Amino acid sequence: MVDIFLICVIVVGFFLLAVIGLYLVVKYQHPDDKNDAYIPKLVVLLGFVLAGGTVFLLPLDVANNSNFAGCEGFNTAVCGGLNMVLFWDIIYWLIPAWVFILIPFCIFYYEADDGMLMAGTSVGAKPKSKLKEALCYESFVVVIFGLIFAMTYLFLNTTSIPVRDWTGPDFAAGHFMLLLRRTIRHSALVNFKIWGMKIRLY
Repeated sequence: MVDIFLICVIVVGFFLLAVIGLYLVVKYQHPDDKNDAYIPKLVVLLGFVLAGGTVFLLPLDVANNSNFAGCEGFNTAVCGGLNMVLFWDIIYWLIPAWVFILIPFCIFYYEADDGMLMAGTSVGAKPKSKLKEALCYESFVVVIFGLIFAMTYLFLNTTSIPVRDWTGPDFAAGHFMLLLRRTIRHSALVNFKIWGMKIRLY
C-alpha cells in the first residue's frame, strides 16, 4: 500500500532541490547570460536536482522498507508501497545521460559561439553552424566512452571478491575455557549482479 507521507516527501523534496538549484544557477550565472542560454541553464538546474535526488533516494528507500528481510517485491504492508528499484534505475540511467551526453553537448554548443552571435554582430556565423559543431564534438565523446563501457562490460563484467575467514577462541564457556580453543570458520559463496556485472563473494 502506497504511503501518502512518502509521496508528499518526494514532491516536497524534489521541489526544494529545484528551488535550491535555481537559486545557484541565477546567483552564479555570467552577467552576459542573464536573459540567454536557457537550455544550458536548464541542464545545469536538472543536474543539481539529479545530484541531490541521488542522495535523497537512500533515506527514502530505507523509509519505504522495500529491502526488508524476506521481501521479494513491493506494495505490501511490510515491504513498502513504492517501487524503489524503478526509482534507482531511472536515476542510474539519467546520470550517464547527463554526464556523457547533455552536459558535454551544452558545453560544446555554448563554446561554439564566439560571443558575437548573441550580440547580432557575428559575420557569417549561424545557430545551425553551432549545432553542427556541437554535434560533431559530442559524437566523439559518445563513441569514445561508448567503446570504454562496451569493452569493460564485455571483458570485465565478472569479479571475485575474496572474504577473509574469521578465526578465534570460544569465550562462551567462561574464563577458564580459554585454554580450550576451538576454531570457528565461516565461508559462503554469494552471487549477485550489478547492472549486468556478476559479483561473486567467497
